[in-house]
Amino acid sequence: MNKLLISILTLMTLFSFNPQNEKEEFNCIDFKFKSYQEQADLLVAFMTQAQNSNSPEKEKLEKKFFCAFPDSFKGMQEIFGFDDVKGEAPLYNYPNGYNVIEYFGKLNSIPKDKYYEKFININLNGIWEADNIVDAFGFSDRILNDSENACASLNKRTDNEIISVFRFIFDGPHPINDTNKEIYNHLLPKIEKQNERLGKLLTESYNQIMDEYDGHGQ
Repeated sequence: MNKLLISILTLMTLFSFNPQNEKEEFNCIDFKFKSYQEQADLLVAFMTQAQNSNSPEKEKLEKKFFCAFPDSFKGMQEIFGFDDVKGEAPLYNYPNGYNVIEYFGKLNSIPKDKYYEKFININLNGIWEADNIVDAFGFSDRILNDSENACASLNKRTDNEIISVFRFIFDGPHPINDTNKEIYNHLLPKIEKQNERLGKLLTESYNQIMDEYDGHGQ
């Protein structure tokens, strides 16, 4: 058994939730990863175990997965992106990285305030980089499917932070396209129903990124 596997198994054993505290306020484990590779391997391990488990064990594993997940856009780049100097991140290749991001995007066992706080954090200052670093990591789907909670968390942020998240939803090499228009048309009524301020910022973000691209004359 190699040292990395031993390290991962040790982390999975040591960093467990205390059953006596499960009903108390949710607080994440403070993981101390030795490398991004170790973090990536642990994410895959928790996800795989959760997918093969039944409640309540599944919920415990999803909480560990959530806590091990990055909490910033830079963290997402280090796990799922590509760097001209560093090369491929540990979960850059498809479908491994995509599956982990998709699993995070569909979590329902995490307290909503904690979940959306992290989901928003990983999108702040996000820019399109192709492959896994696209589409605000599926945040638009959560807004459509859980508008009340997603918008409640968004509304706690500054205008600039909200615009940053919305821009990342539409960002790309050719943002003026039918898909983005369709996403905007589906999001706007959902968001406006929850919060007028957010609806205005969505429209501002969408028009802003479309105007920037159109201004290049392409």
